[in-house]
Amino acid sequence: MCDRQRRPVPPLGTLRSSWLLILVVHSCLSSFAVHPAAAAASSSSPSNTDFQTLLCLKLHLSNDPGGFLGSWKQNDSIGFCRWPGVTCSKTNTSRVVALDLGSSGLNGQIPPCITNLTLLARIHFPDNQLSGQIPPELGQLSRLGYLNLSSNSLSGSIPNTLSSTYLEVIDLESNKLTGGIPGELGMLRNLSVLNLAGNSLTGNIPISLGSSTSLVSVVLANNTLTGPIPSVLANCSSLQVLNLVSNNLGGGIPPALFNSTSLRRLNLGWNNFTGSIPDVSNVDSPLQYLTLSVNGLTGTIPSSLGNFSSLRLLYLAANHFQGSIPDRFHIQ
Repeated sequence: MCDRQRRPVPPLGTLRSSWLLILVVHSCLSSFAVHPAAAAASSSSPSNTDFQTLLCLKLHLSNDPGGFLGSWKQNDSIGFCRWPGVTCSKTNTSRVVALDLGSSGLNGQIPPCITNLTLLARIHFPDNQLSGQIPPELGQLSRLGYLNLSSNSLSGSIPNTLSSTYLEVIDLESNKLTGGIPGELGMLRNLSVLNLAGNSLTGNIPISLGSSTSLVSVVLANNTLTGPIPSVLANCSSLQVLNLVSNNLGGGIPPALFNSTSLRRLNLGWNNFTGSIPDVSNVDSPLQYLTLSVNGLTGTIPSSLGNFSSLRLLYLAANHFQGSIPDRFHIQ
């Protein structure tokens, strides 16, 4: 039998030194191996988050490399504040505060990642081809003061999560929105313009709108709203425009609307209102435009309407009035 050739065994001290070296090398390598979450955290400064969010928006809202968002480049993490449609803060540099992308050929659905722009105060996306629902996550934008998504193809309901106390303008006109008008909109203490015209909204006008002290213009025309006009709308001390044309509203016209000290335009035509036109005692009414055409109104035309010194246009066609036109209208 041949003797096996034994390999020399290193001294014990050498083995310990080698094992110690392996541990040291492993420890050093471990210090350079960063967990993916930690790596993300290390690079997720607020400005980088805004940059990545803009790229997320581009991915979801544009499939045309040569389109409006074509200049939003992935390798331009420093100059994104100069991108078309992007406005950054003057005091908090490299933080996005406004997106003005009207008529920009946008399509697709608004992604929830937009809420990562935590300082965003203005969203202006009208006249595009946006579809899908309005993200409920928009309610997380606590600085949002202006929201214009008009003239798109948005569907679904209006989120009841819109709660920013800075909101002054909500314009969702000419979409495909359904469902009711959230009563929460009446709780927005700074809301001055609410335009929901040209959708397929149903249900009643929320009574909560009457508690607003900031509303200047409420336009709910061309929907399928039902029920009466809440008389509390006359309590809106700043309300100047109330446009409810082309709905299925009914009942009588609240007399309080004619005695408003702020209302300048009242458009109630093409509905199902009945009863008579309220007799008006407020001769100093600032009302300039009054539209009551195509309803089921009856009775006579109150002569007190002729006392409105500010009245410029009066539409009463296609009703069931009786009697003569009051002399106070000075028709020649």
